[in-house]
Amino acid sequence: MKAIEITDLTKFYHKKKAIEGVNLTVDEGELFGFIGPNGAGKSTTIKLLLNFIYASSGHATVLGKDIVKESAAIKKMVGYVPSEVRYYPQMTANDIIGFAAKFHQIDQATIQMKRYYEMFDIDPHKRFGDMSLGNKKKVAIVAGLITKPKLLILDEPTNGLDPLMQHHLFKEMTRQNKEDGMTIFLSSHNLREIQEYSSRAAFIRDGQIVALENIADKEMAGKVIVLKGNDLPVTALVNAGAKVVETTETTARLTFDGNVQTVLPILSADGIKDLSITNQELEDKFLTLYEGGKTK
Repeated sequence: MKAIEITDLTKFYHKKKAIEGVNLTVDEGELFGFIGPNGAGKSTTIKLLLNFIYASSGHATVLGKDIVKESAAIKKMVGYVPSEVRYYPQMTANDIIGFAAKFHQIDQATIQMKRYYEMFDIDPHKRFGDMSLGNKKKVAIVAGLITKPKLLILDEPTNGLDPLMQHHLFKEMTRQNKEDGMTIFLSSHNLREIQEYSSRAAFIRDGQIVALENIADKEMAGKVIVLKGNDLPVTALVNAGAKVVETTETTARLTFDGNVQTVLPILSADGIKDLSITNQELEDKFLTLYEGGKTK
């Protein structure tokens, strides 16, 4: 059974496309990254999976259950950390997290709550309306983690968190992933954290999945070629299959997914004063997909 299985999922707001024809699967026990710029369709996809909004067409299942017909059952098995955290302002952290634990019938909830309060430096008696952005996000994170969900969905979870809290979050997430088999669906702008923790990642652009990368070995397929000099052979490299990430009058940065031996003759051109060939990372893939061909 797949933790998430999406087939041709489409959402239009009147005539404006949010996502279209999205197909995606996430395995149980996987830590999966979901990448894209603002407005690409990440949050829309998540809201559709949780039945907060309805699809225009297509369908999906979460933990083997239909996202519309069995939404209530899904919510009992899923933890969710939204990008924008909203709770009743008069409720305290203890009220919010305690309610989540009670709803999911968590054993020894008081002990677990105390542990998380210490881990994330949360004042349990502070009212939500009086909290900073970072503290609000920490409350949402703990409300998601304490339920020990089969699937944890996080939408930009590190926004507002300082580095220490980010460290605690990923340490606890990976612990539950390894010890309890919790599936994690991580939507984030932070490419470093996705590359470090995820086994696979999908890129979404303009409401469509444009790439799916296996990054479990921490090394992306392909190479990054950086050139410095005058009269650089950019056109020849593009004709050989390279993709331009960025160029200036005296520099060029390209990605190449083929056998690098085939472009070595091109890289011997007289105009090249310096060059480097390195393994492609997630940031290089992101720049190729979203800023390919940018010239300064």
